[in-house]
Amino acid sequence: MKESNLKIAKTIVRLFTAASFLLFTAYQVFLLIQITTQREGRLIGIVFYAFLTAASFLSLIHKRGFRILRSVLFVSGLIALFVVRLFSAPRTFEALDFLNISSVLNVAVYTASQLGTLILVFYYLAIRTNKKIKNKRKITMVLMTAVIALYALCLILECVLILKYRLYIDLSRKLTVIGRLLYFFCFAGTAVNFMLPSSRGKSSTEEYINKEQSNAEVLVSSEKKDKPRSDKDKKRNPVLDDANIVFSTTKSRGSHSKKHRR
Repeated sequence: MKESNLKIAKTIVRLFTAASFLLFTAYQVFLLIQITTQREGRLIGIVFYAFLTAASFLSLIHKRGFRILRSVLFVSGLIALFVVRLFSAPRTFEALDFLNISSVLNVAVYTASQLGTLILVFYYLAIRTNKKIKNKRKITMVLMTAVIALYALCLILECVLILKYRLYIDLSRKLTVIGRLLYFFCFAGTAVNFMLPSSRGKSSTEEYINKEQSNAEVLVSSEKKDKPRSDKDKKRNPVLDDANIVFSTTKSRGSHSKKHRR
């Protein structure tokens, strides 16, 4: 992939991911206003999703200070979401009944979302920032493909729970499905962004300049080798020789003018 095309692809993916996080967070704020139950838990989730939204927009700014802030917000938001969901684990697994398909699907959604979040945190802290790991590209592709598959599984199972079993509906089935789509786009877009190769190539201008400089050095060195100097030439100073030429010409002109005067 060319450098220009890679930059365009990265910008599009990052904008799409940031917009998805922004819309999903806005949807959670809308639910907070409309639904009076479970407001505390929803408010906590909104704060952490706001961290991820800010980190997604900061990925568009290529400066060191913003990169550090983006990393802190991204990791903090993911870890906080993972920890908060752990509090609902006992209730989720206690309701598990293998004769009840909806409870099995609910546990599968919970497990897949937690695994996807955990893989993102592990990848960002242990692999992405570690320069000593070999075959980082292959590891990235495998882990991020797993993340996309896990969140896609969450989306499919949640749609089954919403549309077939009419469970976990916020205000309407249509709005709930749209919200789950946004949720999938948020984390799938993040994984795709990590899968894109890093742009480390030189620009065409720099390559042209370096090429011209190397060619010039080759020509100079070849001229020095092809034209060996004599002992007299080696003893000469080109600056002094040019000065002698100038002085000799001025002297000859002066003597010539004196002859004409005589």
